[in-house]
Amino acid sequence: MNLPAHPPEIKYFSLEHRTPNAMDSADRDLLRARQKELINEAQFYGYDITTGNWTYDQAVCPQLPNTVLLHYLNKFPDGSESLFTALLPRNVGRIRIVPVLYRNASPFTPAVKNPQNFVIFNTLVPAEIARKDSSLDGRWLSLGVCYAEVVGGRPNVPNEPSLDVATIKAPLATFRIDTTTRQRQVQFSDRDAAKVYTIWTISLNQNGRVTAAVNEDYATYVARILQPPPPTSTTMPLPPPSNVTPAAPEPPSKITNQPAVPQ
Repeated sequence: MNLPAHPPEIKYFSLEHRTPNAMDSADRDLLRARQKELINEAQFYGYDITTGNWTYDQAVCPQLPNTVLLHYLNKFPDGSESLFTALLPRNVGRIRIVPVLYRNASPFTPAVKNPQNFVIFNTLVPAEIARKDSSLDGRWLSLGVCYAEVVGGRPNVPNEPSLDVATIKAPLATFRIDTTTRQRQVQFSDRDAAKVYTIWTISLNQNGRVTAAVNEDYATYVARILQPPPPTSTTMPLPPPSNVTPAAPEPPSKITNQPAVPQ
């Protein structure tokens, strides 16, 4: 007797997130030791974490072995949010702050496309990891998702977006290499809300260093764009035209059958 085959099931790739209590003791000790410095750095960018209802969690990024990545979130009674990323070096070095939201308002240059954040990310990702994970056999999806986390995202990347009618027009996670210039591009969909999905596009040079990035929100129910693409006068290059490769397998990492609930 032949049993009916189970229909394919959509799965999601995302980084591991840890609550303060679930953090490694060494990371908790580091945060405690540098708490005053963190407060001062955050205040410099307009965030006072000593007041309000600030919460935080840790994103575990394989591409940042020497850095503790923390998301700080403050939800206000009117529903608005303030959000920033704190990057604490496990060795010596200054704490980096990436501003993301001020009561729902983005900085003048949004975090995703701010060249200063390219520099921060490229500085913190070791050169050998950047080179390997920007190759066909590397963890290129994890590298792209890690950049998204640094600039305040929490991507949940579907392995087969077409299995969900809400994201039927969303692209597969894709890695491209221009055979002439050796420029690379990581693109993936992010289902992080009930009525919206996001397409992230991150451009890299041949050494795996971020050179441009953009994200665009689309409504799930009609798959139409909500945010217009950047004007043509921006510095973001066109996608490399050749060597489109299907999504490569990723190392074991938080794979769930449902999108994570936004914080």
